[in-house]
Amino acid sequence: MTMDDEANDVVLNFHDSLLYKADVCLLDDQRWLNDKLLGFCFEYFEREKFNHSADKLCLINPDVAQCIKILPSEQLGEFLDPLNLPTKQYVFLPVNDNEQCEQTGGSHWSLLVYIRNRQEFRHYDSSRDSNKEIARKLAYKLQPFVHAPMGRMKFLEMEGPQQCNSYDCGVFVIATAEHLCKELCEGYSIPLIEIVTQKTVTEARRKIKDLIYQTAKDYSGS
Repeated sequence: MTMDDEANDVVLNFHDSLLYKADVCLLDDQRWLNDKLLGFCFEYFEREKFNHSADKLCLINPDVAQCIKILPSEQLGEFLDPLNLPTKQYVFLPVNDNEQCEQTGGSHWSLLVYIRNRQEFRHYDSSRDSNKEIARKLAYKLQPFVHAPMGRMKFLEMEGPQQCNSYDCGVFVIATAEHLCKELCEGYSIPLIEIVTQKTVTEARRKIKDLIYQTAKDYSGS
């Protein structure tokens, strides 16, 4: 078997997430995470770790977030209507700076969160303000689908943990999303900046990799 063949080996098939060895290897040091890895973590949080709050929580897949950003508003219903967003209290979206519809990738991830009881879209960017305008446009595009009142809706750039390199943005998004789910759904009260740091993000790469292999084992029945 060649190295290319090994890269195409399926590691995990979890609901809508399909991860290959090449995807999982991105969790090795100093690699930028792709949409598949963020998508798995978001799906795992919603279906497993925070499934006790499934009625009020929605973590949108990166592919759908990209469609929201790129497609005309009149075409978004087929992607968003099945998510029942008007019934959700908290909506999480990964924000990517790629604005090409036909291409995957980009150079930076950040996190956008809608809080219904505050009528706020909160943007967490580990490379301060890098995705601010993209996230703002995404928030106003999503506004009618979450039924946020246009006159009172706010977009806030949040103070949050900052990365010390050019490649950990995706891990910061995953770690920040997990922390905010605990805070919003479980009453977790330790501040974000005390929990999500460059050190804990570096350690999170191994933890995510372990989670992928453990989930693969659990779902294979072995």
